[in-house]
Amino acid sequence: MNANEIESKQEKQALNQKPRLKGFGYLYRRGTIWWVRYSIRGKDFRESSGSERDRDAMKLLKLRWQELGRGRFIGPAQERVTMEELFKSLEMDYSTNGRRSFGTLKGRLVHLRAAFVGLRAVDVTEQKIENYKQMRLAEKTMRGNKPIQSATVNRELSMLRKAFRLAVRQRRIAAAPSIDLLAENNVRQGFIEPPDLEKVVSALPNHLRDFTRFAYITGWRVGEIRGLEWSKVNRQSKTIFLGRSKNGEPRILPLVGELDKIIDRRWQARTIATKEGSTRLSGYVFHCGDGRPIGDFRKAWGTACTKAAMTGLLFHDLRRSAVRNLDRNGVSQVIGMMISGHKTASVYKRYRIVPENDIREALAKVQEAIARERKNTRVVSVVSTRKK
Repeated sequence: MNANEIESKQEKQALNQKPRLKGFGYLYRRGTIWWVRYSIRGKDFRESSGSERDRDAMKLLKLRWQELGRGRFIGPAQERVTMEELFKSLEMDYSTNGRRSFGTLKGRLVHLRAAFVGLRAVDVTEQKIENYKQMRLAEKTMRGNKPIQSATVNRELSMLRKAFRLAVRQRRIAAAPSIDLLAENNVRQGFIEPPDLEKVVSALPNHLRDFTRFAYITGWRVGEIRGLEWSKVNRQSKTIFLGRSKNGEPRILPLVGELDKIIDRRWQARTIATKEGSTRLSGYVFHCGDGRPIGDFRKAWGTACTKAAMTGLLFHDLRRSAVRNLDRNGVSQVIGMMISGHKTASVYKRYRIVPENDIREALAKVQEAIARERKNTRVVSVVSTRKK
C-alpha cells in the first residue's frame, strides 16, 4: 500500500468516525441533518435533531441522557404530544374527579386553546407564555369592554400550569416550562355593615332575603348556599353537614341564633303548591318559591343595591364581611376557616382586611390611652449643673 492509499484510508476513517456520548449513543448524518441514536434497555431509538450542526444534535443526546438519569425519560414520543391533547387530559381529569369547577375550566381553556392551537407541548416555551400574558392584558372583556385584569390572566395561567404538570405526572412529557403568575393589584376590599345589609335585604325579592342573611352570617360561597338540600340539615341536632364543598373537605355548621331562625323560616317555606292543586316539598333549603334552586340573581342584586345606596357592592363581598365580623369578635382563624370554608390561611387572611373605620378607632383608642398616661404622670424636671 503506497503513501497515497494510506492517506486516503485515513481520511475515510475520519469521515466515518461518529461523535459519541460514551456508553449511551452517538450522532450520525442523513444528508445535511444530524441525527442521534441511542439504546435503552435493549430498545433502539433514533431522533432527528432538525439541525445541520452537530453541537445541536449532541445537546439533544445529552438531554435524553439526563432524562434517563432523572428517571423522567419519555423519548421521541413526547415530540408528538400536542397542546390540545394536554387540554383534553386536563378536562378528563376534572371530569373524572368530579370537580365542581369543571364548567369554569372550560371557559378558561377557550383563550388558551386559541393561543396555543396547533402547537406541540415541547414548543411552548417561557417566551411564548410571556407573549400570551401581554396579549391577554391588551384585550378587553366581552362584557363592559373593560381591560382584562391580572387576576383573570392568572387563573388561565394556573390552568396551563396544571395541564403541563398533569402531562409530566402521566409521563407524556419529560418537563414543563416555568410559568410565573402576574402580580395582582385588584383585590377587592368591599364590606357592608349590618344596618346597610338590612337596607339591601328589604329591597330584594322575598326568596333572596334569607339567602342573603345566611351568606352574611356564615361567609359561605354562593354555590354552596344554592345547592344546600334538606338532606344536609339535621333539625334535631340543629346542624348542617356539608359533605363536600369547593375545598374538598366536609364541614359542620351549628344552627344557633339567627341561623336557627332562618332555617325555621325556610322549613315553613318548603311546601310548594302545584298547578294541579296539590302540594309537594322542595328538596332545596333556598329556592325561587316554586321549588327550583336559585339561579342567576345579579340583576335583582344590582337593583336592590342601587335602591339601598350601596352601588358597586358584590354578593361576594358578604363573604369578605363575614370573615371580618368573625375576626372582629375574637373568633380564632382556625374556627373562622371551618365556618367559612376557606382551605388555606393565606386566602383567609386576604379576606380578613381591616376596614378604615376600624383602623381609625384603633388609633383613637391608642391616643386616648397616651393622653391618660400623660395626665396621670407626675413631671419632675431635672436640672443639670456644670462643674466649675
